[in-house]
Amino acid sequence: MYRIFLLLILFSLLSAENTIDEKVTAGIHAFYNYETQLAIDILTQARKDGPEHPAVHLTWVTARWLHSQANDEVENSYRRLEQDLDEIIPVYEALIQQYPDNPRYRLFYGTAVGLNARISLGKKEWISTLIHAWKGFRIIRKVHNEHPELVDAQLPIGIVEYYAGLSNVLVKTAVSLFGLETTKESGIKKIELAANSGEYAWIEAQSILSFLYTWVLDSPGKALNYSHNLTEHFPKNYYFNIMYLESLINTGKLKEAGRLESYLKQYLEVLTPVEQSWYSGYIDYESALLNYHLGNLDISESLVAQAVDNYGAELDIVLANALLLKGKLNDLKGRRTEAVSCYTKCIELNNFSSAVVNAKEYLDSPFVK
Repeated sequence: MYRIFLLLILFSLLSAENTIDEKVTAGIHAFYNYETQLAIDILTQARKDGPEHPAVHLTWVTARWLHSQANDEVENSYRRLEQDLDEIIPVYEALIQQYPDNPRYRLFYGTAVGLNARISLGKKEWISTLIHAWKGFRIIRKVHNEHPELVDAQLPIGIVEYYAGLSNVLVKTAVSLFGLETTKESGIKKIELAANSGEYAWIEAQSILSFLYTWVLDSPGKALNYSHNLTEHFPKNYYFNIMYLESLINTGKLKEAGRLESYLKQYLEVLTPVEQSWYSGYIDYESALLNYHLGNLDISESLVAQAVDNYGAELDIVLANALLLKGKLNDLKGRRTEAVSCYTKCIELNNFSSAVVNAKEYLDSPFVK
């Protein structure tokens, strides 16, 4: 009878933990699916029900930040993030003291500390950005060294290694002092490990790989695999769908691309005004690219001009591609001066994109289809 009682207690504890895991997973799914208020509601309750769950506090912060980004001024979203991080960082510090042998608390603590760098970056406080990023990464790196089985730690390490591979000797030297590799290849390998085997980091890792393979490394086949998987899991995520659309176009799947393009044009109207200002330039560019591949050059030219003129996103990688396409269209129509102007503006963005690399080539030699 006593053993049965103990088993019942153990079963109830495991059930409670699994319930919190399910709530955290549901919250993550909701905010990646652009249901940010639902995510906030789920994760707020999960924090009350399972305050010792390693991921619940950081995912709650993420949900509130994404909701604020989609609905508020940029400065207000940073203020929200800063206030929420101030709330949860002491919580993680207390949990680490209480459970010093649980590395997951330190992993999420390091991530929370590192997120402060995003606030400083938004404010263009460069020294503060470096300090916060250094503090967060140092914690994550130590956890990784002691517990290599925590695959989620591979993502930030992979990002740092990839960035080092793009950077100058000083950055490479600084990164190597951590005992890290300093090549793009090593970084990609670690990000792919997190994408394929991460517990919580797989979504962000697949998003980063989709981004890199779509707009930086010019590998549309690999981009297609990751972006398609993301849209299967999160069909309402407009950004994931944009990357999937470009992957379809660049792999020649134009009928599928046409159907998705029509859907995204309609779905744009459902987004918040802030999100519409971000993504209207994206979908205009994708429509221009699709029409370019269909041979509708006049329609493509009109749409890409609209994309460039009304571009409102913080991320300028799509703008670089739009300027490149605009330059190519000008070259095809014999307007070399206008084409050179577009290529020059693209190059000035200097954002490591394949568009910048191609613009440098076409600046020297006119584009020929």
